[in-house]
This record gives sequence, structure tokens and C-alpha cells, in this order.
Amino acid sequence: MRRLRDPFAGSVFVLALMAVAGIVAIALGYRGIAATDDISIQIPFAVSGGLGGLGLLAFSGGLIGVQMRRKHAARERAEVERLIERLGG
Repeated sequence: MRRLRDPFAGSVFVLALMAVAGIVAIALGYRGIAATDDISIQIPFAVSGGLGGLGLLAFSGGLIGVQMRRKHAARERAEVERLIERLGG
């Protein structure tokens, strides 16, 4: 629980849960599609489960990428600041 106090770790944890929810939505959509041969019943499952789950996965994956870049940039800024301090700046 101590690691989740870090804003980066907390946000990545929530985004990972969103990604898992996307995978579950895709699985449930597939299950609904596989349960019937009627295309008029399959389309809502494909749209809500398949496309919705895929959208959720893409959204959470994109935000995880943004968070990783932000953390990398913060580390780089801190390193530059330490270097400037050591050089007497």
C-alpha cells in the first residue's frame, strides 16, 4: 500500500485495472457473440464488448505511455539539476 501513495504508481495501477476491464469486456463480448447465430443479436455484443473493450485498452495503454514519459522527463530534469548544482551553477 505504501507504493500506491506515489502518484505515478497509483495512476499506473488504476490504468492497469482499466486495461483489465477492457480485456474482460472483450471476453464478454466474444462470449455473447459465440452464444448465438443470429447476427442481429451479435452486433450489439461486438460493438459494446469488442469495440468498447478495445477502446478502453487503447485509452489506458496510451495514458500509461504518457505517464511513463512524464516520469522519465522528471528523472531527466532532476539529473540535469543535480549536474548543474555539482558544477557550481
